Amino acid sequence: MVNPVGAGPLARAVADPAPEAPGEQSSEVASAPALPPPFAGIPGWRAAFGALLVAQFTSMVAFGMALPFLPLYVQRLGVVGEGNAAQWAGAMSTAGMLVMAVVAPFWGDLADRHGRKPMVVRACFGGGIIVGAMSIARTPLELFGLRTVQGAFSGTVAATRTLVVSVVPASHLGFSLGLLQTAVFVGNSFGPLLGGVIADVAGYEVTFLATGALLAIAGLIVVAFVHEEFVPPTAGTREGAKHGWRDAAALVRGTPGLGAVIVTLFLVSTAQNAMGPVLPLFVQHLVADAHTQVASIAGLVIGITAVTSAVAAVLAGRLGDRIGHSQLMAACAVAGGLIYFPQAWVSDPYELLAWRAVLGLFTGGLMPGTMAVVAVQTPAHHRGWVFGLTTTATALGGAAGPVLGATAATTLGLRATFVVTGAVLSVAGAWAAHTAWRRK
Repeated sequence: MVNPVGAGPLARAVADPAPEAPGEQSSEVASAPALPPPFAGIPGWRAAFGALLVAQFTSMVAFGMALPFLPLYVQRLGVVGEGNAAQWAGAMSTAGMLVMAVVAPFWGDLADRHGRKPMVVRACFGGGIIVGAMSIARTPLELFGLRTVQGAFSGTVAATRTLVVSVVPASHLGFSLGLLQTAVFVGNSFGPLLGGVIADVAGYEVTFLATGALLAIAGLIVVAFVHEEFVPPTAGTREGAKHGWRDAAALVRGTPGLGAVIVTLFLVSTAQNAMGPVLPLFVQHLVADAHTQVASIAGLVIGITAVTSAVAAVLAGRLGDRIGHSQLMAACAVAGGLIYFPQAWVSDPYELLAWRAVLGLFTGGLMPGTMAVVAVQTPAHHRGWVFGLTTTATALGGAAGPVLGATAATTLGLRATFVVTGAVLSVAGAWAAHTAWRRK
């Protein structure tokens, strides 16, 4: 069997975590016990990890079937004009992500105290019930309310990622997180394709119902096939793992590179989510034939990026282990940002499709190695909480992105959104490169 991590930097970080900078941690964090020997995984971890891959893929297919089409759905609910539709869809995404940003550390704290598996089940069933209820929304305001509430209860990616770290051996961690991210990308690629066809054939309401059903299936897979050997923290460990915002700041300062990762995650998420309220409307704008199935073409354009990202994610972990994950993240962000600019001048949806495919080859390399570094640099009793903090960063970017995209679309036009997004992603890459250079 091929060793997925090998003897590169990530493997050495698992076996020998980086020392903390002296004098940069609060007494609460500094008093935490040392990291135990590298985690050997739970018995039967391969089967559990396989079930988590299937569940994550299923949940991402589900979300991809419905949420990307909110800009088109609000038009069916009475919103007139592409600019207004972009604003409504942007506001919905922003509200949901802001709520997620607030509650993510809370869910992470519960995961550290009561187990990681219950958080995955909560995210699947909670998201399924709320998204399914979107099928009966009759006004944009009702849809807005449901999308906001969804942000409090979903979050399958962060919850599953934390559970994987608690199940998989440390020696397989980088490769496993890369496979998990691949499942996310592949699910994101199939979801819009399937959802677009269903929407054109049966209506958007059916896509929301199907989303709810698939999320319930994902939750049942986790309940039935994933076992977690969770040991509740002792009183001393709980005292050494206080989870307030001051403790978060101290932990970020005391963990090498964690602050840079969080800032980069925010900028990358902002850029990636800026196109959410705009891309379906831009495809609609490019389609000349009014009788063309717009949702199907939009689903193809949205999904193709996830397809090529899945291919890139498989290779990103190994390449990052050779050249450094920070360097890879910086290069992918800068290249991805540059590829956004020519998309502003396309005149055909299939030309846009080609550029989106190329984009995925770079955006797919951003996440797997970053999350592996976060996992191995973080003490085990803080891990769920720290993944909650990274979720907060990406959720805040998910909140800022739609506002940025919708504002650019309404004030400067749909095409200007690509330019703004490319600039933000390039800044994220420059920041990652700067911080990587400073740490040398």
